[in-house]
Amino acid sequence: MPVSRSRARAAQKRGHKFEKRVARWAKRYFDAEKVETNILMNGLRVKRPYEIDVHVYWKSGLLFKEEHDLWIECKDMKSSVKRNHIFKLIESAKDIEDACKEGREEFYFDHLAIAATSGFDQDALAYATDHEIACIVFDGKRFRIVNEDEIDWLP
Repeated sequence: MPVSRSRARAAQKRGHKFEKRVARWAKRYFDAEKVETNILMNGLRVKRPYEIDVHVYWKSGLLFKEEHDLWIECKDMKSSVKRNHIFKLIESAKDIEDACKEGREEFYFDHLAIAATSGFDQDALAYATDHEIACIVFDGKRFRIVNEDEIDWLP
């Protein structure tokens, strides 16, 4: 059964609202210099650009500053995040990285995360953790990184 246009627009509006909320949280959590939402980046193998829900840029370190670029994929869904969502994020980031190596993009992401309103199934969480992808859950009041202890790049 096709989804009506008004329901699709409402879901898109709700998704953008969640992305803005994630961006505000990320700015504070990472003490970020720059946070952007809904930016488009080209891959090497696809015709249409990828939409980056939240891009976070920050520096860390005392003497020698290390730069970080983080892509946060936002999932405002009723069902939990599945491993196919993790697969898709990894492949998309790899395609952007390859485009960067070919000179088609200016930078690529050295960190990935997924923020969700519904949690992660056990396969998605395990696969994300194996690939150093932070899994962030928003319960309606606060954000929590559920695999925080296993992700080395987090502040």
